[in-house]
Amino acid sequence: MNFVKTHALGNDFILVERAGVAGPLDGLARKICNRHFGVGADGLILWEQRNDVFHLQIFNSDGSEAECSGNGLRCAAAYLMEFGRWRGPEIRLQTASGIYTLRRDGPAFEADMGVPQLHPEQIPFAPDASNGGALDAVVNYPLKLDGEEIRITACSTGNPHCSIFVEALDDETVKRVGPRLEHHRSFPNRTNVEFVHVLNDREIEVAFWERGAGWTYASGTGSCAAVVAAVLNGRTGRRVTVHTRGGRLFVDWQDNGRLKLISTANVVAEGRYFE
Repeated sequence: MNFVKTHALGNDFILVERAGVAGPLDGLARKICNRHFGVGADGLILWEQRNDVFHLQIFNSDGSEAECSGNGLRCAAAYLMEFGRWRGPEIRLQTASGIYTLRRDGPAFEADMGVPQLHPEQIPFAPDASNGGALDAVVNYPLKLDGEEIRITACSTGNPHCSIFVEALDDETVKRVGPRLEHHRSFPNRTNVEFVHVLNDREIEVAFWERGAGWTYASGTGSCAAVVAAVLNGRTGRRVTVHTRGGRLFVDWQDNGRLKLISTANVVAEGRYFE
């Protein structure tokens, strides 16, 4: 099976044309993404072209299917545009959460990530009945986590996200708290988790725990969600540089309500996988 290895700021994906795949897809994702016994990646993306739209099916390394991936979109665009699969200045990619338009911007790719969903039912998020009545948005919400209270802000940027603000980034905290929040009963579809350290009103640092993949170098939808959380909590403006372990992303929560995401993606290698 032919594959392409890509990464966006260290968040890596294996791309495979859908026509060349047979058998259970969740099992394939677990095998090919395994860093010791497979190719190794945070996720697997199957793609196929239908007229002028490329349809993507995205799997996490644990075999679960993801609705969207901001970094995965840029990885797919980098391969399809740079290797001649698509020659226009813009490319349209469809995932389970909708159609996204990406444009090349020098060495980077600019993506229209749509309007963030804030209502609990859209995330989805199930509030604790003991915290009172219905919510319009999950902002600075007191979530009970194994006997302690953590203030979270949640939204969907194509997939569910939960952001918490921290005084400093710490990998041990990410690996300890991240999986507990991912599997919290208030998130029926599990959630991605962002640990956000605000540097100033234009810059933040973020560490990521990704649903189905664990600790990752960067996240596109997670960077968008972190900026949404920072804006809703009055900690930054709407145009923010996001610093991650793997590099920088730029997020603009525009006046029209849509999120614009700009950063790089790279093709690493082509190869054949012998399942």
